[in-house]
Amino acid sequence: MGSGEDNTNFIQHKGWSENNEPRMFEKNVEEKGCKDIVDALTEEELEAMPDENMPMRHFRADKGNVNKAIKRIKYAIKWRQDFGVDRLLRAASNPTNDEEKEIRSILMEESSPGKLYIRNHDKEKRAIMYMYPARENTNHPKNNIMHLVYQIERAIACTEKNGLEKMVIIMDFENWTMKNQAPMEVTKKTIHILQECYVERMSKVFITNAPVIFRAFWSIVKPFLDPVTKSKIVFCSNKKGIQKLKDNFDEKKVEKCALGVSDLKAFDATEYFSTPLSTTFDEM
Repeated sequence: MGSGEDNTNFIQHKGWSENNEPRMFEKNVEEKGCKDIVDALTEEELEAMPDENMPMRHFRADKGNVNKAIKRIKYAIKWRQDFGVDRLLRAASNPTNDEEKEIRSILMEESSPGKLYIRNHDKEKRAIMYMYPARENTNHPKNNIMHLVYQIERAIACTEKNGLEKMVIIMDFENWTMKNQAPMEVTKKTIHILQECYVERMSKVFITNAPVIFRAFWSIVKPFLDPVTKSKIVFCSNKKGIQKLKDNFDEKKVEKCALGVSDLKAFDATEYFSTPLSTTFDEM
């Protein structure tokens, strides 16, 4: 454990909460909560944090419950280490050995149909993650999740450069049927990773073109979502949902599934992986 004085200096040096995300508590309350969380982390855990705002996100996510936040942040840090997130990002951009080259090859294959990628930003300058379930091309659970984690990390990088921390997701179900449904193992892991391993990283999820059959899928998935996540999901099949799309996105910068009016270029995985992590597809 670090000393209180050292951790106070650590917090001040890192400048936690100095971004454009709205506060949940007063500044002094949040800083005290972050200090308590940091005091409970080992030096190894502090070193393994992906960024300095991680304690703040957990403090806010658990509504000021420090004990719960400590438990969850420790889990999230260990998950990152066990999953090998840093290795994944290194492999995607600059593989240096056979294992990393294989990881990059997997990511390229998973990305090839354009089923999941980051393109442009919403009106608040949050990166947009597009998900097209009907374009699934492998149904390989391990590789699907590896690809998901990479894209989450990319969305975060594309958002953080604008002083924000939360991405938005547009999930389009055009041409989707139950035959396209991902294995339940993948669905559960996707929900778990978003809710427990990337706390306070998701602003909204906009679901577009959901067919009638989607109701059956939704009834299966809904029990696995916590109340906070459920509150962030917007179904865009009625006037209210359509207005949400108009309120949140520039129609010239989004794809047609989100009421886009421009002919944006088709996704290309080779181009996508040739650019830095903090670059969306339309910024190339």
